[in-house]
Amino acid sequence: MRSASLHIATALALCGTWSLTACAQTALGPVTGEVSFHTSSADLGVGYTWGHGVLTYGGRSYPFSVSGASAAAIGYSSGDSVGKVYNLQRIEDFPGTFWALSGEATVGRGVSGQLMENDNGVRIRLDYTRGGARIAASPSRLTIRMLKTPEPSADPHAGSAKTHSAAR
Repeated sequence: MRSASLHIATALALCGTWSLTACAQTALGPVTGEVSFHTSSADLGVGYTWGHGVLTYGGRSYPFSVSGASAAAIGYSSGDSVGKVYNLQRIEDFPGTFWALSGEATVGRGVSGQLMENDNGVRIRLDYTRGGARIAASPSRLTIRMLKTPEPSADPHAGSAKTHSAAR
């Protein structure tokens, strides 16, 4: 993971006068999904974060829970995050522990961003809006657990043969 993070940081540093957004897109690869979630964080030296969200991948929505910890933080905040998912090839690669270096200074309302990566190489670039009063500057860890597998889309003709045979 350190090697991948170093490559990303190097690629971003070499971009020079390029647009940061275009450079980040190139360094991270193609977008393979999207996430949105709501989290809350409470901290007194060591912090805890919890929440829930939805991954949109391959035309389906996958609900998940999120929990995690951080060090060197104090306060409370909650908010909404939206982001792009990169390098997700199979849904099984999404759940797991994501690591990031993060910082937050929220008094009232704040806006920030974060780049996270898990052991499967899946990356999430987040933009989030927080409310509360919290100061944090530390490595953070978020664990994502899938809540259920989405059901396949319903075929309106699938049940008709069963209905007809039951009526006989």
